[in-house]
Amino acid sequence: MILRGCLLSLALLLGCATTRSAPDQNVAALTLLNRTSEDVCFIYLSRVDADSWGDDVLDSGAIGPGRTRRVHLPIGEWDLRTENCQHEITGTVHRARIGFGTNLVLQ
Repeated sequence: MILRGCLLSLALLLGCATTRSAPDQNVAALTLLNRTSEDVCFIYLSRVDADSWGDDVLDSGAIGPGRTRRVHLPIGEWDLRTENCQHEITGTVHRARIGFGTNLVLQ
């Protein structure tokens, strides 16, 4: 996706975890890795059948370039949207399957 002169895409990498580090069996720990050159300040999720975006899952904490962050969310299929600190959309993913051991690389 090309937005405001920056080429950013989201790549979903599914991994296999041998242990479950999430709070319960229906919640997965999603590891986010920012490989872009700018801070990712907002990540919004939506169930694939929903009509609107949910709350920001980063809770006012940015992911700097080269940094990782772990968030917990229910297992399932999600649409994701990332924004920089100026609320400009930097990428979207549709129908991402989130489960145990899922990594999301922002690039």
